[in-house]
Amino acid sequence: MRKANFEVPAEVIGGFSEKMLELGLNNSITGRTENDEIEIEVLYEKDESDQVDELEEYLDELISELEEQEEEEDDN
Repeated sequence: MRKANFEVPAEVIGGFSEKMLELGLNNSITGRTENDEIEIEVLYEKDESDQVDELEEYLDELISELEEQEEEEDDN
């Protein structure tokens, strides 16, 4: 069994959680970082590596969108 750890901003946890469910990945919340990001551990088999990669890319997209929104708010 392999393990991947994610640090997910609270603002995007809903979308991230939905994607984990959609991909059928075994996961658990393991804690919270100093920056209030939620720590999530995903356990997976080698044949699920593509799903974990997809989840990682999705999280990157969510974070990019969040940063863009914050920049727009700062500009106003």
